[in-house]
Amino acid sequence: MAMIACAVLPFIHLTLQSPGINNLATCILLPFIAALTSAACSGVVCRFSHVSPELQVPAIIVAYLQVGAGLTLATVLDAILVVQYLNCSQPLPETVYQDMILCSPFGQSSFALQALGQAVNSASVATYDREKFLTHAAGATGFISLFFGLLVWGYGVFWWCFASMRIVHTLCAQPGGWRQTRFSMAAWSLIFPWGAFTNAAVVFGRFMQIPAFGVFSMGLLVLLVLMWIVSHGFMVWGLVTGRILGLECGWRVSYRGSEKIKEV
Repeated sequence: MAMIACAVLPFIHLTLQSPGINNLATCILLPFIAALTSAACSGVVCRFSHVSPELQVPAIIVAYLQVGAGLTLATVLDAILVVQYLNCSQPLPETVYQDMILCSPFGQSSFALQALGQAVNSASVATYDREKFLTHAAGATGFISLFFGLLVWGYGVFWWCFASMRIVHTLCAQPGGWRQTRFSMAAWSLIFPWGAFTNAAVVFGRFMQIPAFGVFSMGLLVLLVLMWIVSHGFMVWGLVTGRILGLECGWRVSYRGSEKIKEV
């Protein structure tokens, strides 16, 4: 289903939308993130479950195919989105949170490559020993996957920094400053990309035993929890007041307001 989404949804989006780079939204990356998430799940299942090597190896191969499709297409579309940013004016404060989606494919693909590399290095996969791709000497493949995951995560660091600076700059540069910021459902775009990026950092910290990764990932995790709590609180309050549903006057309309609506 993830591979079908990678092939069909971008085609529908590019065909039905108006032509032009300016009409390309960051949500076009979501099908590729689905494929990368599927690959990451395959690596986790093969790493920590008691599935036989006859079932693990096909899952690992398909997962690498998903990484190849999702990561490559996400890289290409990110380059196109950079061109869009060069042609567009300042983004709206309500939708600028979606820029964080740009780092999600690389954080998720980094975690997927780490999980798949550890699965390939496991003893159960080494006993498969049927083809030249995954044999008893497949340890090199696993370490290459881990190393490439580090490179991809480095690319994700750039997009994480870029999105963070763009969000802060947009909220501070709006009329009235950051105090005029109002919550919208687009703020939830911060949670999953930030979580995928943090998850890759946590796994790297455990694998390489580097204190700096542990401190950095802990800071990311604390910020992620705080953002989730704040977003959840504002969303509940917006539902109570009705503003998040577009009810600017709330759930109740005064008698005078209703009379004006009838007159119109």
